[in-house]
Amino acid sequence: MDLFLRFLSALWATAQAMAPWLLFGFLAAGLLSLFFSPALVCRFLGRAAGKKAVALAVLLGVPLPLCSCGVLPLAASIKRSGASKGAMAAFLISTPQTGIDSFFATGSLLGWVFALVRPLVATLTGLAGGFAIQAIDNETFTTDAPPATETPPQTTLFGKLLAALQYGYLTLLKGIAPALLIGLIISALILVFVPDSLFSSEALGNDWIAFPVMLLIGMPMYVCSTASIPVALALMAKGISPGAALIFLIVGPALNGASLTVLLQLLGKKCLAVYLFIISLAAVLAGLALNAANAAWGLLPNYTELATNTCHGTCGGAAPLRPIFATILFALLAWHLIIRPLLSRLSAQKVLAAAQPHERLVTVKKMRCDHCRGAVRQLLQSYPQVTAVTPVDNETFRVEGVLPETLAADITKLGFELAE
Repeated sequence: MDLFLRFLSALWATAQAMAPWLLFGFLAAGLLSLFFSPALVCRFLGRAAGKKAVALAVLLGVPLPLCSCGVLPLAASIKRSGASKGAMAAFLISTPQTGIDSFFATGSLLGWVFALVRPLVATLTGLAGGFAIQAIDNETFTTDAPPATETPPQTTLFGKLLAALQYGYLTLLKGIAPALLIGLIISALILVFVPDSLFSSEALGNDWIAFPVMLLIGMPMYVCSTASIPVALALMAKGISPGAALIFLIVGPALNGASLTVLLQLLGKKCLAVYLFIISLAAVLAGLALNAANAAWGLLPNYTELATNTCHGTCGGAAPLRPIFATILFALLAWHLIIRPLLSRLSAQKVLAAAQPHERLVTVKKMRCDHCRGAVRQLLQSYPQVTAVTPVDNETFRVEGVLPETLAADITKLGFELAE
């Protein structure tokens, strides 16, 4: 019972430490979405961008709050707009590693040095990967779809603010809510149940062991840049070096096992091998550099003490308000993970009962966030004989009209799977 109470205390304390800046980050991401839309990204990275497309891809990708699954359908759209493999690879590498939301969350929990290092590494790896793939394969994709059109902007200030709030706290948070909650839980479990001796200098405290382990753990794991933060704090509190934790923060969001098949389809075998090598090498070099800089100049705090202070609520200038922010965060998570799915299920049952003979229900697997669902919905709406597309639940769409025989193949190109 005592361990369970300690777990709940650690979970609550970590949420308090992250919540103020995390909620601010979601607001900033919502405001950013008013200026950086998927259509804008596709237009800037399309065929007309030319040689500067790699740099543009990184410039657009680093601040965007997209995870390693949400970036895949957008990458497919970039491919269809006529971009080069180098530009698409640069976007795929740099975008999932960080975002404006994870920047503030990183600063709140790991310190602002870590917050600055993450976008710097994302920028350098994106440029290195993009130019390397451009050098070995300068293929420019054939445009096979009309240019993406942007949604007409809201005309009033209130309308723009409402759209930003909806994107930040509904669309974006909905996509990462499961991973964020899992990250908080894993962090609390590590802090409470993992013995300090596990990461001693004889075990994972040795970077020669810890670096490869973090690579092996991070590559197949599906974790977004924000959800990886509390896990990194817990690992460092138990003795993992900052450099090893940085490897997890880079590789975990940038790669996941489920996305490799889609990356293979988008890039090809040779470019995928370069893609994986660049990310892995850059992560190791960044980890070594961070450890060396910290040893020389003491840039980073003692994370064992920082985690202890966090758990006891003795750090942070907004301590009186932190419980309020944490309560808001958990309320939003409850809405996205419990209440909203129940309401969607009830609505889906009504839609299924009222389905007409000329309508078809299309179920698509492997969609993890609203960016994924938006990409599939846009594909369905692009077919000439489709008159209406209505989401039924997180996997199903009600389609009015005639769908082509290429539907399954088109959905596979986006990185998803049409259910039988």
